[in-house]
Amino acid sequence: MRPRRQAVLPALAFASALALTGCGAGAAVDAEVGTGFTDSGMRVGQCYLISTPEEYGASSHTGPAVACSEPHTTQTFLVATVPQPLSEQTERPLHEQLQNLTARLCPAAELRRYLGGTERDATTGMAITGYYPTRADWSAGSRTVRCDVLTTTADMAPRESRGDLKDALAGPDSAPIRLCYVQEITDGVLGSEGTDTSCSEPHTTEDVSAWFGQDASLVPLVAQQERCLPFVLDFLNVDVLPADVEVRPIVRVDGGARAVRCGVALRQSAGPERWTGTLAPVAGTVSGEVANG
Repeated sequence: MRPRRQAVLPALAFASALALTGCGAGAAVDAEVGTGFTDSGMRVGQCYLISTPEEYGASSHTGPAVACSEPHTTQTFLVATVPQPLSEQTERPLHEQLQNLTARLCPAAELRRYLGGTERDATTGMAITGYYPTRADWSAGSRTVRCDVLTTTADMAPRESRGDLKDALAGPDSAPIRLCYVQEITDGVLGSEGTDTSCSEPHTTEDVSAWFGQDASLVPLVAQQERCLPFVLDFLNVDVLPADVEVRPIVRVDGGARAVRCGVALRQSAGPERWTGTLAPVAGTVSGEVANG
């Protein structure tokens, strides 16, 4: 059985119930994505302060952009265009029709690219939404879609940020948006299961975005580690596992099925302890130290 990769951006939802999935096949992406301009003056990289569930779940947002160095909750990572046949309608499609387009027009793969991440990078505290033309703008001919990444708390409430998410996963301060796990430590023994947290919080293991079902052959820890090792090396961008790092799988039970999520952790001579930060290498380097969290 071949390992299956975990969704790089785990699904989160608001009133609009959007999931961070989809490969973007068939999406009509605006030709000006590289420069970030749209026919309505939107710009890739702009930030917005959206603070109510009604705004999050709405089909359109007309509030002004704010500087990303100021408090904000969303950032535009892509601009797309409503495809046919919906684009040919004289009246704007129904809310449900528009929201169903979001996974296609605003795919997680595009967000990963905007964040400067690789297929081994998993994030937390994020969700995707799409904002469509208002009814008046639609009647005037606009078909532009603003794809925003939302920053959230653990309970999915809006979380204000002052940072620019462009290439954030490739920089030294990516820990707050990376997915890590907290395991129970009992009498110096680490539990096999773990709960999600940000890597900027105390944790025991960091996710490397690979998982597989746990069959009888994968019950022993050593078998899990062997299966996860290639993904950990890929995540660290090294050929040989550093002496101070170990492969640390996480066992999760979802819907009655047991799965192993591949992870990496600091090897500590005194026994397992919680730590903060990320082991992900900064762009252009190889892993060797915990990145600044």
